[in-house]
Amino acid sequence: MAVTRNNLLEFLQHSLGIDVAELETDDTELYSSGLVDSFSIVHLIQFLEAQGGFEVDPTDVNLENLDSIRKILAYASTQARA
Repeated sequence: MAVTRNNLLEFLQHSLGIDVAELETDDTELYSSGLVDSFSIVHLIQFLEAQGGFEVDPTDVNLENLDSIRKILAYASTQARA
């Protein structure tokens, strides 16, 4: 499996309750803006591991990797290739 934009948006909407239609761009900050909290990040990590088939290293849990749709997809893409 792979993490795609569509399944990520579906996860954000259905599992985390984010109205993805209101996100301005794929660069909209998720954690920094308060759209997701630390508990949501744990669920996001579980989603990434299940969908992407890789393990998220604790040192990778940071704003550079997980604070926007674009950053999450880029991170998932690099992990899938590793």
